[in-house]
Amino acid sequence: MRMTSLLSVALLTLGAAMPGAQRRGAAPTTGPVTFAINVTDATGAPIGDVRVTLTGVVTRSTRTERGRTVFENLPSGQYTFKFEKAGFVTLEREVTGKGAKPIEVAVTLEREAPPPVKPIEPPPPPPPAPPTDMKIAVLDMPAFIEKNYIGRAAGKTTPMGCAAGGSSTLIQMNEPLAQHTHDDADEFIYVIAGQGVAKLSGREEPLGPAVFLMVPRGMPHTVTAGPKRPLVMMSVLAGDKCR
Repeated sequence: MRMTSLLSVALLTLGAAMPGAQRRGAAPTTGPVTFAINVTDATGAPIGDVRVTLTGVVTRSTRTERGRTVFENLPSGQYTFKFEKAGFVTLEREVTGKGAKPIEVAVTLEREAPPPVKPIEPPPPPPPAPPTDMKIAVLDMPAFIEKNYIGRAAGKTTPMGCAAGGSSTLIQMNEPLAQHTHDDADEFIYVIAGQGVAKLSGREEPLGPAVFLMVPRGMPHTVTAGPKRPLVMMSVLAGDKCR
């Protein structure tokens, strides 16, 4: 009788020392986590080849096959899923993983909106046809100057020729040419005879036979004849309309 009592006390003491011991036949409450992924579009059709990235306690990455894939043997914890595929809006989903039962993660990806259609701009209008009454100009300059000689006049301009892209003029002057500007044309000046000074952009440029001068459009300028008069120049306005 005494031996039986001692054995009972020993068994009770052993049971008290192992409070966490599982009862025979009890199922575990924790274990590896499994996520079962299912990706579809708005119509419910599965989407294959979606890149699925899982971050959290661990990091994993895979792609769907026929819209499905699985992550197995993961530690319990909080996870973030990222779903990416060209042509679809990227989606993120947070899921808590715990328990031994597979966790279904079903998502629907929306298709990206198509880029706006750029309106077709009409083609630029064709350039205007050159006037049909334009004539080729061939001049004997010494004879042309002698025929149109200025004499004692203050100044004289004589048209030489013009086309759709510009015009040329013979300029002769005894008196200063007032300051002026060509808003729509660049002026190219070639001095034939005489002397003078061109004033433009705060500069003074001496003029004499065989001197070339280019005046950009929009730049105010003036020309004064020198001691050897008249000052004879050929002026070409590039961009000026033929008149």
